[in-house]
Order: sequence, then structure tokens, then C-alpha cells
Amino acid sequence: MNGAYQVGPLSEAEVVLQALLVDLGVPVPEVERATIEGTLHLLALERLVSLEAAAYTLEQVAATTGIGAEQIRAYWRALGFPEPRPGEPVFSDTDLEMLSVVLPFIAEGGLDEAGTTQMARVIGSSLAKIATAQIEAIERAVSESTSDVVDDDRLDEDVLEAVEQGDAGLEALDPEVEADLVAAARRAAELLPMMPRLMEFVWRRHLGHAARRRIIRAATEEEVDDVCVGFADLVGFTAATQELPEDELAHVVDRFESIAYDCVAVHGGRVIKTIGDEVMFLTDSPKAGAELALDLAAAYRADPDLSDVRVGLAAGKVLERDGDVYGPVVNLASRIVAIAFPGSVVVGPNLHASLAEDEAFELKSIRSHYLKDIGRVRLWTMRRAGEHDDEADLRATSRRAARRRFILERRERRRADAVRRADEVAPDLAVGDLLDVLEVDEHVEDATTGEYEALTDAVLASDLDEETQVELLADIEAAKRLQDLEEQAEALAVEADAAAERRIAQIEEDARRRIEEIEADKRRQVEHVLSEAEQRAQKANEEASRRVKRVAEETERRAERAERDARRDAKRMAAKARSEREKAEAEREKADESSGDRRQGERRRLGRRSGDDADADADGEA
Repeated sequence: MNGAYQVGPLSEAEVVLQALLVDLGVPVPEVERATIEGTLHLLALERLVSLEAAAYTLEQVAATTGIGAEQIRAYWRALGFPEPRPGEPVFSDTDLEMLSVVLPFIAEGGLDEAGTTQMARVIGSSLAKIATAQIEAIERAVSESTSDVVDDDRLDEDVLEAVEQGDAGLEALDPEVEADLVAAARRAAELLPMMPRLMEFVWRRHLGHAARRRIIRAATEEEVDDVCVGFADLVGFTAATQELPEDELAHVVDRFESIAYDCVAVHGGRVIKTIGDEVMFLTDSPKAGAELALDLAAAYRADPDLSDVRVGLAAGKVLERDGDVYGPVVNLASRIVAIAFPGSVVVGPNLHASLAEDEAFELKSIRSHYLKDIGRVRLWTMRRAGEHDDEADLRATSRRAARRRFILERRERRRADAVRRADEVAPDLAVGDLLDVLEVDEHVEDATTGEYEALTDAVLASDLDEETQVELLADIEAAKRLQDLEEQAEALAVEADAAAERRIAQIEEDARRRIEEIEADKRRQVEHVLSEAEQRAQKANEEASRRVKRVAEETERRAERAERDARRDAKRMAAKARSEREKAEAEREKADESSGDRRQGERRRLGRRSGDDADADADGEA
């Protein structure tokens, strides 16, 4: 190693990577240079995945494929890779082969350009996450394997001595340690070849499941209910990130995600994404989502390493795009989870409507809440039918008691350590320094009465001079009184908050009652108006009936009167006609009387003529 470089002690991971690279045939000077420059991990990754050398520029790829440079840039960016600069070799033989097949296929219309670019973004972002997770898994595997086979003290001493002597860390290790390190690194490196096959298997399985879900939806399009979107939030995770060591925090995150993925898979759902202490999931039916949410809350509640979760559920139509879901239902579920109590499942209106008649669930209405960007929404808590509140309360009480015991034990250990340190160094310290050693501020910040008494007893039992004891006791008493004041202030604040909450609840209740009264009054007014309208309609019908009856009666009377008048007129006309006939007859008779002789003579003449004719006829017959 070049003596001009100043290098501190190497970590176990660096020594393992050095051993692996040398075993892979990398020259020692190159390994040492990467160690000094801090690129040892990059060199190891490059050799493990056997990345090909970049041999082609953007212009060369464009000339070979016959595709424009701008289209190549767009597709390369969509995959998540840095944009190639002009004249810089970026593309390998494999890259050129892939682009030569895919891009002309797109250009010829075999694939939709916009859809292909969007799919490239999805593939690139997903595989980037997978690659990062794989590297982390390999590092963990190497670290765990190394811790099993290498003695920490022995490794540190060997490496430190080698660095102090100006030698590389590899030469400092004895053959047994080096062999163990190489074997551990080899086992980690063997994970890489499995990844492509594993990813292909998982991809095919997920592709089949996704296709099957779409086929089922298409076949039963009219009968499919709305999907259910849920968010599960781990309570107290933010505080845990400030208190827990990194390895314990990683364990909590792993447990949280493991339980979520297991429960979602059991109920046939799909984890859309995880965001720190929150998981978003989707099921194809509201009932499946409800069962999943209740089982999820129970699973977290039963895990001793995790706190409770709160779950928010909403049902409705969503937009599914690129493996994610969007829409008002998603926003509603994410807002609901923020107001749910630990260990509870809270549902929105649509989901309540879907499950209200289902006897497997009990839905209890809670007061309406104002949700950001949504407005005031009525919500319900959900549990399984027959599950009593006292069971959940008992579990929650047990968990709180366990946490309290842990806190008290931790405080007792801290107090004992402080008293021990004070006894050890008190004779040589001033009052201010002794307070720092005792960590009075830290311990009395949230100390109990017993801890105050223990600190007081420790001061009184010490060999400190009287003045120092007085100052210490005064500080402890002042801290105790300050805490009392803070507790009183906190109690007042809590009481004020409770009073404000009660006042708000009262205001909401008054408003609800007033709204109900207004609605009832409006209903009465509407009913009164409808009643009056009905009465008026009835009166109008009765009046119309009377008018019709009067018209009918008047018509009948007129008909009878017309008939009488017609009869009277007919009689009058008949009498007149008879009178006229009688008069005419009388006139004829009078005329006959005046011309009677003439008619009689005429009749005699006619009689004689008739007799002559009769005689003539008789003679002819004879």
C-alpha cells in the first residue's frame, strides 16, 4: 500500500470484500486503490454481476439500430438510466442487442410507443427498487456470515496492526480467517445468479394472477362490487425511530411488512405499496377488505414486538394504473386512518352501506369528522359480530402494563447507574459536575416519586459536604416541584382539551339537534302544505262534482221543458190543422149545398148514361 495515503482501521465488510475480490482474480493494487478511494463496494458489485464494458456511444447505437438518437434517449431515460452524453461510451454489447430488437419493433408499429415508454418507466423503477433491496440483502448476508465465523476482537486487532504497519488488510489475516471470509463472501455472491430466475418465476406468477383477476372481472362485470382500499398505520412508529437502535428499528419494519404481506395474501388481496410505517392494500370486494382489516389489526395486536395498528377502509371505483391505484376512494381511506384509534378499524359510507346487512360484522357509528380536502364525513368503527370491547380492552391493558414495567425497569437501571457513578467520582467533582454525572436533569425530567426519593437518599447517604448536599437536594426538590407544576399544567391542558372536546361535541350535538329540528319543522311544513293542497284539491273536486250535477240537472230540466213545449206546440199545431180542416170542410159543405141541384142533375144524367151502356152490353151478350 502506498504510504502517502492515510487509512484508518478497515471494517469487517471491507475486509470481506477485499478477500472476495482477490479470490475473483482482481489485482491487489486495484483492490487497495478501491479501498482508499472508498469505491470497494462498487468494484465488488461490478465484478459480481459481471457488467460488460461500455463500448458504444449514443451515435453508434443510433447508426446501428437505425433509430433516432432522441428516441433512444427517451427510452433509456424511461428505464431509469442517466441520459447518455454525446461521444461518451455508455452502451454494452447486451444493451445494443436489446435496443436493436425492441426499438425497431416499436418503430414498425409492433408496440405502441407511448405505452411502451410508460411500461419502461414501471419496469425501470420497480427493478431499481429490487436491485437496491438485493444489494442490501447481500450486505446483510455477508455481515451475518462474517459475524458467525470471525472473532471480532481478533479481526480488529489483525486489521489495525496491518494498517499501522502500512500493509493491506488481506496480508494481515491468517489463512484460517481469510478462508472463512472468502467462504462467507462466496455464499453471498451465490445469491446473485438465482435472482434472474427468481424474478422471472415471480413475474410469471403475478402476471397469471393479474390476468385471472381481469378475466373474472370481465366475466362478471355487472355483478362485481366496488373494490376496497385500505391503509394500515403502525401507531407510535415515529417515536420509535427516535428511540430504537438501527438494528431494532429494522426488525420492527421487517415484522410490520411481513405481517402485512402475509395477511393480505391470505385474503386474496394485493399490497399496493408500503411507506415507512404505513401499508396500502386493495381487495376485489368490500367483505374481503373488511375481513383482512380485522385480521391485520388482530395480528399486530398479538405481536409482542409491535404496537397496535389503526386501519382505514373505503370502497368504490378506482383507477388502476401501472400497479398503483388512484381516485377519491384512495384519498378517503388515507384520511380515515389518520383519525382512527389504535387497534381499531374505521370505515367510510360506501363500505358501511355494503356491509350494513352482513351479520358477520358490527358497525358502530361515530361522530362525523372533517377530513382534509374532502369535508365532513360520517364514519363507523367495525368489529366482528360477538367480539366484546372488554376483550380488546383487556389486551390493550396488558400491553400497556408490559410497556410500563419495561419503562420502570429501565428507569431503575438508569438511577442505579447514576448513583453508582456519583459514589465513584463525587469526592473529586464540584457541584455542577456532580449534577452532570448524576444526570439529574435527564432522570428527573420524567421521574416518579420513588425515583426522587431514591436520588434524595443517594445524596444524603454520600460523603459530600453539607453545602453540596444542600445544593443537590435543593435542585432535586426544585426539579420535583417543577415536574409537579408541569404535571398540573399538563392536567389542566388535558382537562382544557377534554372540555374543548366536550364543548365541540356539545356544539356538534346541538347543531345536529338543531338540524334535526329544522328538518322536522320543514317536514311538518311540507306535510301541512301537502295537506292543504289535498284539502283544496278535494274541495275543488267536490265543487266540480256539484257543478256537474247542477249542469246535468239544468240540462235535464231544459230537456223536459223542451219536450213539454214541443208537445204543446204539436197540440197547438194539430188543433190549428184540425180547425183549418173543419173550416175547409164546412166551406166545402156550404159550397156543396149551393151547387147541390147541379150535381144532382149531373148524377141523373150519369145514371141514365150508365143504364144505356148496361143495356147495350146485355144485348151484345145475347
